Amino acid sequence: MAAALSGVLAYVGCGLLGFLGAPCLFSWLALLAGSAAFLLWVPGFPEALLGGLPWGIAVAGDMWAVGLWTLGLVLHAAVLLHARRPGAFHPLVTILIGTCLAGSLSRDLFNLYVLMDLSSLLALVLIATGRRVPAVWAGLRYLVLTEVGLTLYLFGLGLVYGKMGTLSITSLAAGRPELSDPTLAVGVGLLLAGAAVKTGVFVLGLWLPQAHGQAPTEVSVLLSGIVVKIGVVTLARLGEAFPVGGALVGLGILTGFGGLAYALWERDLKVFLGCHTVSQLGYMLMGLGLGAGTGALLYAVAHGLFKGLLFLAAGEAVDRVGRREIAGLAGRLPVPAALGLGMGAWAIAGLPPLAGFAAKGALAQGAPAWAKGAFIALGLGTAASFSKLIPLLRPRGAGPVGGVPVLAAGVLGLGLGGTLLVGGLLSPRAWGEALLVVGLGYGLYLGLGRVRPRLPRWGFDWSVVSLLAASVGVAGLVLLGWP
Repeated sequence: MAAALSGVLAYVGCGLLGFLGAPCLFSWLALLAGSAAFLLWVPGFPEALLGGLPWGIAVAGDMWAVGLWTLGLVLHAAVLLHARRPGAFHPLVTILIGTCLAGSLSRDLFNLYVLMDLSSLLALVLIATGRRVPAVWAGLRYLVLTEVGLTLYLFGLGLVYGKMGTLSITSLAAGRPELSDPTLAVGVGLLLAGAAVKTGVFVLGLWLPQAHGQAPTEVSVLLSGIVVKIGVVTLARLGEAFPVGGALVGLGILTGFGGLAYALWERDLKVFLGCHTVSQLGYMLMGLGLGAGTGALLYAVAHGLFKGLLFLAAGEAVDRVGRREIAGLAGRLPVPAALGLGMGAWAIAGLPPLAGFAAKGALAQGAPAWAKGAFIALGLGTAASFSKLIPLLRPRGAGPVGGVPVLAAGVLGLGLGGTLLVGGLLSPRAWGEALLVVGLGYGLYLGLGRVRPRLPRWGFDWSVVSLLAASVGVAGLVLLGWP
């Protein structure tokens, strides 16, 4: 525990020192110190109280902490190799990474609230560093909507603490709380809704595609790669403490297909990737709801790697060409950007032996038939939507490599390791099924080529209204014991 907390303090301290001068150097020092601390406490440590009774914060180095520390350190290395931004960018990134590392260790619902709130504030400032009007507006909407969600979460904390007398995940799980008490059920529903808003769950997280898509390239990598995972960790903790598996499965299905519907017809490359961040959250939530925690974690790490790679390559393409529309980028990308987009697209579509293939295989193991059907349907839609990027994979000229090789190596390494360790993924049948899904997805893309549905576009006011309405709905479903 001391080593893990030292790593977090190193990140926060180096971030603060970076404001005084040599910001990039202090960010590298934070990465080195965090990596050394990680090697000291991996593969984990049991739960302990930071600060002692009665107000100590419960922390533990469990599998979620190990996975998110690995992801956060790799993403930070890629951003450091890629970023060429002056000023306060590196100190803010360093503190943000430290906040996410601390969130993965926490097993206290209030401490998770504080860290989610801090990450939202840091993300707003980082989104606005691009100094583009769409980015600033998207950042403000991001902050307001997530703060509304976290206010609901705070009300839920009060109701749960009033009934249970504790906010420790382990103590709540040991108490085996039943949600027959209306006050407790509403409190848990508000906790679930607030964490879902922060995570970007559809329709609670309508802010996410624009915020991630309009942010500067390296910020998009961190937002989709690691920041949303703090919300996923919070939902995992809630699933451990309370019987909300059914609600998580329902939110996962809605999120997966809701985000996919918008991604299929989105034309802006980076906003398209933001829509897919929403869609891919569906896999993680369904895994949590079905009790497949290891599969959900593997998918969270895999998603952070291949979505980071996609955003890094897409941002480089947009900056190089000066256009954001997918059609306008065809045949104009530098070689590193085209290769990064290709590998990321193959990984997210589930082609073996990359990270997406291994993670989807881990989720499908032991899942009921209907859940496997939902995963296949999501895979078809994902492959269909990413088929629109095929014209972008014809490179034209050289360009900066940056952090692309780091994330590409992570996608390939996790894929190979997962394929070897997850049972049944080395069989020709598993590979054939993955290739078939991708092939059928491309056929679906050709069939949908002339379809142009008019999907609703929520403005700021309707986003707030839909957030509040959906939050009340989630609390009501939990109160009724659904499903």
